[in-house]
Amino acid sequence: MTDRDNAAPDHASSAPADLLTLNATRIGSAAVVTVTGELDLQTARKLMSVVDETLAWPDLSALVIDLTAVSFLGSSGLGTLAELATRTTASRGPGPYPAPSQTPRPALRLVAPPDNQAVIRPWETMNLQQILPLHPDVTTALADL
Repeated sequence: MTDRDNAAPDHASSAPADLLTLNATRIGSAAVVTVTGELDLQTARKLMSVVDETLAWPDLSALVIDLTAVSFLGSSGLGTLAELATRTTASRGPGPYPAPSQTPRPALRLVAPPDNQAVIRPWETMNLQQILPLHPDVTTALADL
């Protein structure tokens, strides 16, 4: 019998998978990644990984990240969403930025209904709506594609 066999099971720890659920689906030429749970330091890498896999899908015109069911949005989650914007056409602007890639990249659209204060409050506090506006629902985010 080893020390490991005598150790009490650790039921108090919570794996990031328990805190965040992600589901990627395709709607026409867009991919929709639905985020449920907490988007923070422990879970942000999981979102980045799923989005990277989704961006490899062929012929995408847009990537919609649906934050409707997010219950907590921490600074690491905000940073991850900003990083994702650099991987899409949404972050391109005039000035001394790198030239656009030869391969078209999908536009990033973010969804959070106005009553989801877990997302809206940090979003407005960081003044991110000017560079990445939030759409109230997936239908609206997909409307002008």
